[in-house]
Amino acid sequence: MSFKKAVARINNIDWSLVGSVASKVEADLACEFLRRLACFFKEEGIRPIKPFVADIAELLGDAEKVEVSYYCSSEVVEFLGENSYVKNIIQYYLHLAKYAEAQQDAYRHLSVYEPLIQILERKGMFILRVNALDIVNEAHIPLNRWYENFVEMNPLWNLNME
Repeated sequence: MSFKKAVARINNIDWSLVGSVASKVEADLACEFLRRLACFFKEEGIRPIKPFVADIAELLGDAEKVEVSYYCSSEVVEFLGENSYVKNIIQYYLHLAKYAEAQQDAYRHLSVYEPLIQILERKGMFILRVNALDIVNEAHIPLNRWYENFVEMNPLWNLNME
């Protein structure tokens, strides 16, 4: 996925409806994000850090930041201004998409953020905190020992996330 397509994808989310839907699917997507993130750390040989600060492009060595307000619509910027947890993930996703244009090997890691982007596209909402990942009105996933709990988890292929 090119950087332009990633930006278009974020801009095409109906932000006025984000948070209006909650189901087990969103909870499964959240678990799949944690599984993929854990696998990223394992595959890259990087010491795991808390998911809410896991900027993969930065972890791979890119120091350049991506400012969401420069690329996204005012609707996106307004929503993210009130939801810093979501804003961080959107920034990380766009940062990685931009980095991947120069470092082709990084493209494969975009799938790590895919489940969280799908939650937003499905009109769900997540809150990624220091000690928990919450799916609003659906699930609370504690993050103590998150890496150990998710690194060996089987993929949730039935969600058709690839």
